[in-house]
Amino acid sequence: MLVTTPFAGPVSFPLLVAKELGGEQINLKNSCETNEIGDIVLDSITNIAKLKVKGYKIVAGVYIDMYSILGNKNSTKLYTIRAGTLADINARLYAKYTSKEVINTDAETAVKKSEEGNLAIVGIEIKLGEKLEDELDKLGLRAPSCVIYSKVDPTSLLKIYEKGINIIRKDPKNSARVISSLSKYYTLNVMENIIEHYNHRLTTNFHELKKSIEVYSQIVPSVADLQLGFS
Repeated sequence: MLVTTPFAGPVSFPLLVAKELGGEQINLKNSCETNEIGDIVLDSITNIAKLKVKGYKIVAGVYIDMYSILGNKNSTKLYTIRAGTLADINARLYAKYTSKEVINTDAETAVKKSEEGNLAIVGIEIKLGEKLEDELDKLGLRAPSCVIYSKVDPTSLLKIYEKGINIIRKDPKNSARVISSLSKYYTLNVMENIIEHYNHRLTTNFHELKKSIEVYSQIVPSVADLQLGFS
């Protein structure tokens, strides 16, 4: 069984840690470096919608606190990173319900604009601030933005994922080292500072998964075509 996921994406972190620190045997490949599609795929729900593969269903969702909302919430201008990223999708979701204009730029400029009286949404690896996820929750829009998409029985993998979450909570320092090394994106110092903020939570609840489709299909209509399944 092949599992693919972007190692630079926080959805992958529990599996990286479970494999390296928990001794779990997983055939795990970095979807940033391979065109293979795993029997099980972990990614943002909006990236999953781009796969266009048959026989797969969403079997679980993952809540992750990965974005900061910075600056003046009364600003009508909302700066975030490049279009199509999950940060951008979440920014557009927030903007839809708060009557704001989304402006795409680089992370450094977004932070600068937030300091000049505007609003910005960036990953917590860029700057820690108030949680965007808390703001979405206030609007009734909190839903798993990342999912586990499978064409095989995912039961064993879900148990491994939960194990990885527990390892991160109990041993953040070594978990940060593993993630920094394998992701090839986060420095060790940055990961040590932010790892305990992600607060990964796995769900297989039908209503929560359905809500994820309903929420994110407002911004990416193809998300509505995804199917739910259960182990």
